[in-house]
Amino acid sequence: MRRIAAWTLLVVLGTGWSLPMGAQNTPAARNERQADKLAQKKQQALYKYQKKQEKAQEKAQRKMDKQQQKAAKKYEKEQRKALKNANLPVKHIS
Repeated sequence: MRRIAAWTLLVVLGTGWSLPMGAQNTPAARNERQADKLAQKKQQALYKYQKKQEKAQEKAQRKMDKQQQKAAKKYEKEQRKALKNANLPVKHIS
């Protein structure tokens, strides 16, 4: 009698412990986890792509600014040279 009671108790406890594990490993739960991981990877890839785009845009902007500054310097130099030449006295050839 004691053996039957102990065996029944063991079976009940064993079954209770195995059910939650089986519920966690269902195909639906695995698919949901895989979908979450895939969505997270997709979001990270999008973030990296956006960062690369921002970096490239900043680099292009710096390059354009540098070219604009160089052109402005060249223009100012030409203006100073033209002003200097305009103020020089004219040489008379006799």
